[in-house]
Amino acid sequence: MNLIKPTKLKYLILILLFVSMNSFSFEQKDFVADITHAKEMFDKGEHDAAIKYWESKHSSYGGQQGHYELELGTFYSRMKAFDKAEKTYLEGINLGGKYPRLNVSLSYIYLWTGRFEQASTLLDKTIKEYPDWWSGYYTKAHHEFLTENYEAAKYSAEQSLSITETARGFILLARASFELNDTRSVISAVEEAINIEPNFLADLTAMKIYAVSLATEGLNQEAIAVVEEIKKNNEKAAEDEELEKLLIELEKKK
Repeated sequence: MNLIKPTKLKYLILILLFVSMNSFSFEQKDFVADITHAKEMFDKGEHDAAIKYWESKHSSYGGQQGHYELELGTFYSRMKAFDKAEKTYLEGINLGGKYPRLNVSLSYIYLWTGRFEQASTLLDKTIKEYPDWWSGYYTKAHHEFLTENYEAAKYSAEQSLSITETARGFILLARASFELNDTRSVISAVEEAINIEPNFLADLTAMKIYAVSLATEGLNQEAIAVVEEIKKNNEKAAEDEELEKLLIELEKKK
């Protein structure tokens, strides 16, 4: 019996989700096989080979609905070749294929290169065109958080979560709420995130604001338990001075 490796299965599921939402004018099966192969090479550290392989598929898949351009731009982005990524995403957007993931991916290029106004304009346009798509609101929340507009970040995170509940959406809501000293929202949001994805128990930033928020609410024993949990799940926690100071203060209050 031939079994599909877990990594390959993950890519197949993701790509099949894409094709279920967007029509292709090229052969879907071939596209899935080729992009899966390219991503597997990339994940094994064969970055240049993966990119060259995918670039060689331009004549087969490029210039149509933007799916090829999204994948190529993402390869460039992961290599921090932001100029190439931007150019490629724009090429995909200009095809007019109604593929909003290109907009979000380009907005991240703008964010990473400090062009916050361009990111904001593009995200507002994306939300207007795709009002029922959670990722547009999530990325807008991320943009607002990075520019320290925490009220707006919290609002956009809540909008995203009202459409689709995701662990990262709850974590972003928690981080914005923490900056606004809304400790109860931090606690509930982090707990929702952990319920969806338990691996966030190893997220140092999330667990620190969770512990601090619990302590602020007078839940000292729970806060100590969180600190102990993060130390168990993340080896970097032992070296975190803020976490150690918090634990000392909490131990004093026992």
